[in-house]
Amino acid sequence: MLKKWGNAVFIILVALLLLLGILTLVRQQPTGAVTVRSYSMEPLITRGDLVFIKPVKATTKFKEGQIVVFRAVKEGIRDWTLHRIVGGNTQEGFITKGDANKEADQFLERFPAVKPEWIVGIVPTIGGKPVKIPLLGYIPLLMEENISNPKLLPVSFGIIAAVLLVQEFAVRKKRKKRTMAKGQLYLLAGLAFAMLMLTVMLSSSLFLNFTYGVDDSKGVLMGSDVGVLQIGDTHTLSFAELENSGRFPAFYYVVATDPQVELAQKAYSLSGGEFAKVKATVYARTTGIHHSTVCVGMFLPFLPLPVIAMLAEINIWLAFVAVAIVPALPLLLLPWFEPRFRRDIKHTWHRLQKIVQVPFL
Repeated sequence: MLKKWGNAVFIILVALLLLLGILTLVRQQPTGAVTVRSYSMEPLITRGDLVFIKPVKATTKFKEGQIVVFRAVKEGIRDWTLHRIVGGNTQEGFITKGDANKEADQFLERFPAVKPEWIVGIVPTIGGKPVKIPLLGYIPLLMEENISNPKLLPVSFGIIAAVLLVQEFAVRKKRKKRTMAKGQLYLLAGLAFAMLMLTVMLSSSLFLNFTYGVDDSKGVLMGSDVGVLQIGDTHTLSFAELENSGRFPAFYYVVATDPQVELAQKAYSLSGGEFAKVKATVYARTTGIHHSTVCVGMFLPFLPLPVIAMLAEINIWLAFVAVAIVPALPLLLLPWFEPRFRRDIKHTWHRLQKIVQVPFL
């Protein structure tokens, strides 16, 4: 019983961490947890640690000693930074420092004082120790560093195959439960591989947000590269430069949420070493302030580009999920060819129905 509960907790934890990773990629900011990439907070926190963070609210109060996560690209802080507040205040900004660093981040005006609106999370502590999982952060770090490595997919398949072989020998003595155990393992391996493919694609995709205004006359809008356009005007933007540095072909499909933004090209198929520019034109038709998003989705070549384009036009997330599931289909479908596995699933489903139908007192 204890082993079953341990397995359940492990599965839930892995699923939660994968979800947090995907949310971080989608929101383009740390969500729930952050992977530490440097040694600036040693010995308390080091590279490879997965550190949990509490989201910042409008009512959040900052104080000296807190470990915070912040970034301000336009002010020169280009990477997400996890450092401790050592001084300053809300009005003038905070002084921050890595525990292992000799000087504060603001020494010799290297970085400006950190404003509260730049901070996205606070590291919770228990007894002065940060809430973290050591070494687990090395998984996303290795994926990021090898995203274009042609060996990534073969190695991933090899790891899954090795796990299946180990399980095959481990359950040989438990023949009665062998089919169900293998079926569960195949399903979990398939889901894990699909999540891996989804993470690979999302980490290479871009989610670009920009704001512009449309009025009777032109103007300037703070924080906007487009500004305020006059009705009837157009403005051309170059959003990104795509480059396939790997050996396998890469598919890109671009979608825009704003009907006033028309893309010069939506579909791109790049072989190794090829590059392309993503451009779009803003047509000022409707007055007001417009918040637009352009998603440049990178898709692994598990489906033909026309199929990916069709799915992306329906919903970009539908395309991501469909492409991620395709290479995992053999693992996901294999258990269903076993009669005992199907019977066990059917019995489990009937038991769940009985539980749901029990009235609550």
